[in-house]
Amino acid sequence: MRGLIRALVCFGSLAALSSPAVAAPAQAAPADRQTGESAGCRMIAVRPVATETAVRAVVSRAGCRERTFVDIQIRVAGPGPDKIIRKATRAIGNGRVAVTTRCTNRPRTYYVVALDREGEFSRSGAVRLSCATPGAPTPTPTATPTTGPTAKPTPTPTNDGGSDVGTAVEREVVRLTNEARRREGCKPLIHDAKLRAAAFGHSSDMARNNYFSHDSRDGKDPGDRIRAAGFSPLRAWGENIAAGQRTAAQAVQAWLDSPGHRANILNCRFTHIGVGVAQGSRTYWTQNFASH
Repeated sequence: MRGLIRALVCFGSLAALSSPAVAAPAQAAPADRQTGESAGCRMIAVRPVATETAVRAVVSRAGCRERTFVDIQIRVAGPGPDKIIRKATRAIGNGRVAVTTRCTNRPRTYYVVALDREGEFSRSGAVRLSCATPGAPTPTPTATPTTGPTAKPTPTPTNDGGSDVGTAVEREVVRLTNEARRREGCKPLIHDAKLRAAAFGHSSDMARNNYFSHDSRDGKDPGDRIRAAGFSPLRAWGENIAAGQRTAAQAVQAWLDSPGHRANILNCRFTHIGVGVAQGSRTYWTQNFASH
């Protein structure tokens, strides 16, 4: 049976929790807090990526009944107003559309903004990117002659943020999550005991009561659960959930394969994570992301 995934993300102050940003990694289709159990139309702006000559922006839509036009902007963050360096309009139903713009080898911070004609808005996470200069020669390393024996280098320990919080399976989820973040230039997340308590409590509740939702049966959302666990101050939070995956690797890969869930994992604004895994009729997985 295919595993289920659903995701939720919210940024900004606590007052902004009623207006979460779009994200999806924990349900069968991209979803944020606004999706809940519904399968409504959702649009997601994915973090841009760089090639040798261009920055590429992707916007996806899912669960939509009709085609519409989407206005897409690639922006560069900097002092003063952020600069729009590429604007385009694309027609899309369900699926993905891409827009590219030239870039240089000077690193800059890019993000994507999308607005469709139905009023659906999405903004991607920001990422620092640069492009290799086309045709530039690759430097050849020069060997340095040595005299006498060479000491073996001491491996540099990697901080996967796992520490001793949670179970071995939960720490493996953290390790794999941080491995994905490291590849994208984000700092590793700290496995926080309070966030882990919130995540494990939700996985356990879903397992005991055989349901699958970001909202608890008592009506609490992820932000409520994170605050109740004592994580404070709470500046930004997000949640990915999944059910049916058998291993940590399968759960994390399922999230990474979904644009919204991947956006949660690769959001450099998050600094802490809590992972909770519980067994019921199937295995339930919860990731809670947050920053102070």
